Amino acid sequence: MKLLTEFWENNKGLEYPEKFSTGNVLVNHWEMPSYMLGVENSELQGGGNNLKKTIWNAAVKTVSEWTGQELTTSSLFGIRVYKEGAVLAPHVDRLPLVSSAIINVAQDVDEPWPLEV
Repeated sequence: MKLLTEFWENNKGLEYPEKFSTGNVLVNHWEMPSYMLGVENSELQGGGNNLKKTIWNAAVKTVSEWTGQELTTSSLFGIRVYKEGAVLAPHVDRLPLVSSAIINVAQDVDEPWPLEV
């Protein structure tokens, strides 16, 4: 995903802290905030509908092949940044998020960060 990598390289440092509702424990945001860089933001270099459509097209094809199902798109969050100490708790996505994808855009860690699916 060259466009996504270029978007990250051109805009890293502009991500903003995510806001979570009271009682949300999917991420330990009260100890270590996570950050978001919205791909739909046309004010960011390379951001906007073209990038969103490109990501959708690649993700839908891959996830459809993986699930063997025809999919309808519903949510595209953007690039989420987790810092050292952040925890994303195991969870089941809410409807209509039945099948999801994670694209690792960039990673700078001392040791691999495990992802359990």
